[in-house]
Amino acid sequence: MTGRLTDRVAFITGAARGHGRAHAVRMAREGADIIAVDIAGPLPLCVPYDSATGADLAETVRLVEAAGRRIRAAAVDTRDLDGMRKAVDEGVSEFGRLDVVVANAGIAVPEPWDAITPQSFRDVIDISVTGTWNTEDVADTVCWPASDESRYLTAAAIPVDRGSTQY
Repeated sequence: MTGRLTDRVAFITGAARGHGRAHAVRMAREGADIIAVDIAGPLPLCVPYDSATGADLAETVRLVEAAGRRIRAAAVDTRDLDGMRKAVDEGVSEFGRLDVVVANAGIAVPEPWDAITPQSFRDVIDISVTGTWNTEDVADTVCWPASDESRYLTAAAIPVDRGSTQY
């Protein structure tokens, strides 16, 4: 790796598996310490796939540490503004700064637009939109003052079909 993130700190949501884990491991290999959160628990009933688990989050911790970097991980729902604030504050207290924010957490509800329920729609908005806002809100108070090279990344990698709610 190139060491492009040497001595930087990255905050990543949805870090227990998939793209979130890949971001955490790659950034660690590039020299960053990681603040990682993931719901690591039940998702809304409308989500047709299994949620990440505490074991998944522990595997992300193991992989980041194997890359020689530090990680502070917590099971936090991005909809929980106070929990998100606590995770970031504790991470910044331990690592001293925050430079990169990756708002990766989100859900896919593959229902046709004309079949989605009001509750499913609220779940998508609450996690994928409000959760992203919460991520950037809690990071904003520490990220910009702590670093002259702060970066925000909002990730979405959900394949969708025409007519689905994500389209």
